[in-house]
Formats: sequence, structure tokens, C-alpha cells
Amino acid sequence: MKCIKVRPKLISHPMAWLSILLLILTGCGSGSDDENIGYIKFYNASSSAPSIYMSVDEDLDDDDSDEVELTYSAVAYANVSATNSLEKGTYYVELGYQVDDSSDRDDLQLIYQEQLQIKKDQIKFVVLTSDIRSPSILTYDIDLVDDDNDADDDLFNLRLLNLSANANYASLDLYVSKDNQTFNEAELLGTLNVEDLSDNIKLAQEDYIYYITLTGSSEVLYTSADVAYSSVAQYIVVIRDNAGVGSAPFTIDSIGTNGIKQLNDIDAEAQFSFYNAIEVDFIDGTLPNYQGAVNVKVRRNGTTEFTFDNLAKGELSATTTTANGDYSFDIVEPNSTDVYLSRVLLTLVDNADNTIFLYGHKTPIDDDNDGIVDENQDGIVDGYETKIKSLTVTNSSSVSVFSHTMKIVNLADSDDFSRVTFYFVENDEIIATASHSASVLEEKTSSVTLLNNTYEVHAIATIDGTSVIMDSYNLVLDEDSKDQFVIFEADAARESGFKMLFVDQKPKD
Repeated sequence: MKCIKVRPKLISHPMAWLSILLLILTGCGSGSDDENIGYIKFYNASSSAPSIYMSVDEDLDDDDSDEVELTYSAVAYANVSATNSLEKGTYYVELGYQVDDSSDRDDLQLIYQEQLQIKKDQIKFVVLTSDIRSPSILTYDIDLVDDDNDADDDLFNLRLLNLSANANYASLDLYVSKDNQTFNEAELLGTLNVEDLSDNIKLAQEDYIYYITLTGSSEVLYTSADVAYSSVAQYIVVIRDNAGVGSAPFTIDSIGTNGIKQLNDIDAEAQFSFYNAIEVDFIDGTLPNYQGAVNVKVRRNGTTEFTFDNLAKGELSATTTTANGDYSFDIVEPNSTDVYLSRVLLTLVDNADNTIFLYGHKTPIDDDNDGIVDENQDGIVDGYETKIKSLTVTNSSSVSVFSHTMKIVNLADSDDFSRVTFYFVENDEIIATASHSASVLEEKTSSVTLLNNTYEVHAIATIDGTSVIMDSYNLVLDEDSKDQFVIFEADAARESGFKMLFVDQKPKD
């Protein structure tokens, strides 16, 4: 089989959905001899890595038009590529990441280039681990399982892989029980030395819970949520270090027919903080007693568990770590009995970090609830009241050093426009040609991931059919930068009445 040369154009394949059990999945089109087909797939397990591209080349020095030369879609951290078919043989395999906006193969920064052999009815499983600045690339050969009895007996196939970088966890025991059982009923699946892929294991199609201990120990270090295995397929269960906010040492990636299912420790904590974006000048007397600070009380089952007193405008509260679950919070004016918000639901998901933005929103007063806010019909709204509202944002969990995620939070309250478009303009671009932008409605959020570079950031609204620059900012991103919030909010001191504010999502080290 020969493939049409497609350099440097990218071949688009679905990413994040893994299909290890394959009947037909081709990266080179139809007409090949299935008797000589093998497969390759890539798993990005480096928490500091940006999205990684994998390229396959039959001959680096040969530019013949029928040469196999493919670049697959980028794979983000904790994701996998599709399983891509190739004719059996030896190929140069490259891994690289973008250093500018070009994703052409010749413009990627290579971290790996080796010849690998693709074998008939095998998957070459390529894994990136360690810090991206000193990466480690592992390769495994996985036989395709073709067992007719699996369907008859309701079985699935499982392999185990320990990718913990912690020297204390170089050897682990992985147990499994049915979802209605406990560790007392669990069976040992295997002892996993770091980077060793286990032999194939057959299990009945059931709902399972995984448990991890040190080798030979009965002390459970990790307990997964239950996970369903309900089809004949091949899976890889990968143990990796927890990159989330909780104290649990591990996360499991269950890689199977329907992609990766991330299994956090059921007891993993969550983190949260509050940001006061309630503008004093914006309130303009429509919120009684507000002087620029609020108290926040967080309750669980009616009991106050956390308080944040005198949280000032523009201030981010201390980050709090607590058990995952459902909470509520109240917003109170510090110097009076005024309660601005009460019993607001706050759901804290395991291993996640949330920031709750508090902001004011003016609404016309309609005392008689007749829908008319200009009772004297003089063309002017009779009056306004300010309601305090909240918007919860899940913070980025990325620790990539070469790219950073901007979480855009639009807290504008304007009668002149309903959305703002944010343009991140590089040195060789203008606004009209900017590669990165996001259009965000009022009281909504979005995100943009940017490579390290210098950007002119412009917030533009359309007012009466005209594009108006509401604010601009010079943003510099480098390896020491944090993922940031881009908060768009009212500011009476600005000519436009609005500004962008850039705030680190996590405190500096």
C-alpha cells in the first residue's frame, strides 16, 4: 500500500476518541491490503506539554509522490490520538509542538524522531511522559485481540500501565471490585512496575471500582468512581500522577472504545475562591449600603463552614480546599444586615478548582409587575435597582510551559451592546487577521489557549453598527506565566466605561 503525499498539509483525524479494537480504520484511504495492516496511536501523558503533533514518514530523504508522509491532529495532555492504520513496515515517527501559529510539520519544534516498526495486527502505542523540556517517549506493541468467545462470554480485554513519576510509587498493586462491593471484596489485577505494560487480562463486562495500594500493602491510596465496561473491546488502564487540585496521589485514565474516561479519586478534594467584581461607581446608589466590600459565608447542610470577610472590589479571596460536594453561599454587606444573595448553590466537583465571580447587574424597576418601566411615558426608565449575581468558572488545570489558557469572563452590563469580541493580535497581524479571538456574550465565559508570545489584546463591541475598541492591553506570555482570567467589567474612569483586567488563575509560586 502507498499513500498520497500530503506534506505539509495536516491530515485531520478525530482526537480524544480511542478505538483499540479495530475492524476498519484507515489513515490512508481505501484499497489497501488488510492482511498487511498495522496501527499507530499516541497518548500525551506529559502534564507540562502543549498539544503534540505526531508525524509518520516512510523516508525522510525521499520526496516521491507515493511516499507515506502524514501529520496527524494535535493531542492535548491526557488525551490520545485516533488509532491510525499503516501498511506494515518501518517508518520515521516524529513528535513536535507549535512554536508559532503554523502547524505545518516543517515548522514544529521536534522532541522525538525515531524509526519504529509497524507490525501486522499490532498497535504501536507511543506515549509521551515527563517534563516537556526533558521528555521521555515510551513505545509499546499491543496485539489486536480477535477472540470470538469474548462476545459469547460477555468479556472485555484489559492492559495495565503505571506511569507515576513519583519514585515512591514505582511499584503499585491495582485491585478491582464490582461497583456494589468494597476493597474487602476486591481482587488483585496485577502488580505494576513503573512503565511496564501488563499482559492482556480478560474480565466480565460489569461496572467496576479500582483501588491502588503500594505493592504488598492493604492500605488503599486511591479509590475510583465506578466505571462501566459493557462492550467487547480492548482497554488500557493508565495510572498517572494527579495533576488536579486534590491531595489524591493518582488519577486513572481508562482508555477504551469510547475514548478516555478520567477517573478521579472519589474522595478527591475541590478548591474554590471568590472574586468581588461589584463596581462601586457602577452601583450609583441603586444597591443600598454597598461601600465596595462584601462578606461571603459558605454553608454545607445549613452549617457555616467558611467565611470571607470584607472581600473588597477587585480582590480574589484565599483559595480554599475542601471535600467535594454540594454547598451554598450567602453574600452579605459587612456593615449592615443587608443580604444580597442567599442560599446560592455551589457544587464543587472532585479535583476541580472553581472561581465564583460576584458582580452587579442593573435592572429597571417594575413595582407593579406590569412590564412597563416607563410609567409616565417620558421616554426615560423610571428607576433602576441593582441585583448581585454570581458566575462560576472552572479554572484551567493546565501547567503547560509553552502555552497558556486565558479564561475570558464578560461581566459587562450595557444597553448599547450584548457581546464583546476579544482579539489576541500578534506582531505580524492586525485585528482583522488575528489568529486568536473569542466572541463572548454578557454574563458568559469563553477560553483561548495561546502560545508564548507578545499580544496586543483588544476588546471590541459593536455599538449602533460600528465596531468600537472598549479597551486594549499588552500581554506577554513566557514560561513563567500563569494561566489568566481576562475580566471585562465596568470602569467609570475609562472613556469607554469598561476595562479588561488580567488576573492569574492561580497564585504565583
